Amino acid sequence: MPKLNEVKIDNGLYIDGTRIDGVTDVAINSNVDNFSEVTIKLLCKVDGLDNIVDPNPYRFRAKEPKRHYNPNRKYKSR
Repeated sequence: MPKLNEVKIDNGLYIDGTRIDGVTDVAINSNVDNFSEVTIKLLCKVDGLDNIVDPNPYRFRAKEPKRHYNPNRKYKSR
């Protein structure tokens, strides 16, 4: 049998000694096998999903108008 994680409830929720923050819901189902089923819901940022940066955030923005042509003439028309 694989090593099971140890969950501790003591002024917060701890899994293998690490405090878990952002918990919104915990359900514990226990039976006579000396093992419990723990379901945890938590709020978090997922690396690779919530921190994606849009390479072109202004893609729907209209293009800037081209600079007006102003010839460099020595004499201007009169």
